[in-house]
Amino acid sequence: MSSDGHISSVASNRDLRIDWLRGLAMTCVIINHSKLRSVLSWFSYERFWVVTAAEVFVVLSGVVLGMVYGRRIARAGWQTVVHGLLRRAITLYVAFVAVTVSVVVLSILGVDVRALMHGADQSTAWFTDPFSIDAAAWRDLLLMRSGVWAFEIIGLYVCLVLIAIPSLLTLRFVGWRPLIAASWMMYFAYRIWPHPLTSAEFEVVFPIATWQLLFVHGIAIGYHREGVGAFASRWSKPVLVTAAAAVAIFFVFASCNPWSDGPAWLRLSIVSPARFASLYGRYFGLTELGIGRVLNLAVALPLGYAALTAAWPRIRLLHAIFVTLGQHSLGAFVLHTYGLLVAAQVGSVDQVWGNAVVQVLLIAAIAVLLAGTRRLAVICRQAVTFTESPLMQRRRRCHS
Repeated sequence: MSSDGHISSVASNRDLRIDWLRGLAMTCVIINHSKLRSVLSWFSYERFWVVTAAEVFVVLSGVVLGMVYGRRIARAGWQTVVHGLLRRAITLYVAFVAVTVSVVVLSILGVDVRALMHGADQSTAWFTDPFSIDAAAWRDLLLMRSGVWAFEIIGLYVCLVLIAIPSLLTLRFVGWRPLIAASWMMYFAYRIWPHPLTSAEFEVVFPIATWQLLFVHGIAIGYHREGVGAFASRWSKPVLVTAAAAVAIFFVFASCNPWSDGPAWLRLSIVSPARFASLYGRYFGLTELGIGRVLNLAVALPLGYAALTAAWPRIRLLHAIFVTLGQHSLGAFVLHTYGLLVAAQVGSVDQVWGNAVVQVLLIAAIAVLLAGTRRLAVICRQAVTFTESPLMQRRRRCHS
């Protein structure tokens, strides 16, 4: 990002607003996973919309992938794209296994890892008694059936990246309509016959058959980003007003949530708790990705993107944190897993302001570590380039 706060990066051709929103979603994930009640936790989970950071992150990840690999498939061919996505899926898989194994090792060394446990997960037994891990447990780990609770969603991303391969090939050679139709057919098939595609624990919360809907739509939007942008620019004022009114309705509904964290004065009483529970269970379920949740995201995220564009110069101080987290999301997920162990030791049950400080420091520390790692990687690449012969530099540029 340039020093003057431009919203696009010329060097990487990225839209920094998307990275910013991904970083904001990652921030909410860190706050929620810390399990510390704080001023920040009052607003980090379904406070403004009936949407969590997970939905935002999944759809924006699809948008970024569609933008990057859409250009690559047109420039370098489908074989290069398949190779790149397979390599990305392998990277995510290795991270899933390595993080889980590392937590087992920490438990063996006597580190208190209870902050990463979830009572219903099989891995809880591994962390409680790591020497009880047998061949069946290793099999489940290698098949991503079980892992660290706060990191298990990476298993979903492994599957989504693999789904991206046929999705991009369909966009390239057939078009977006069959892809979107197939995505909705899979979604409704799960809603009618709710059976997971794998035996992995992450599908208990994030079934592949439903959550692919957001990712596939994100890929299609990113692939056709210029066309989608041109279409959105032609929106008439009544359409924008209608979208804003829908967002306001969703906001009022979310504000009536009787289960949300925070003081009572943050909750509205327009919708009774019983009525809210009924509507939420019928249309806004997280696991099955209720249609109300999908509609909420569909109208709120574009308006949020527009609002961020308008406010961009005035929130410059937040760019370094959110853009860094958004551009290095895998590293942020890895670091936040270990950061949760630290937060659990220094956080307190009732200190809402003190816990907020702990969460802010954790978020800032992760961003600083990621930024430092990026700078070190740039320095190393520059050093390698400087020592290469002109012939080797030409060969490397041809293969990049």
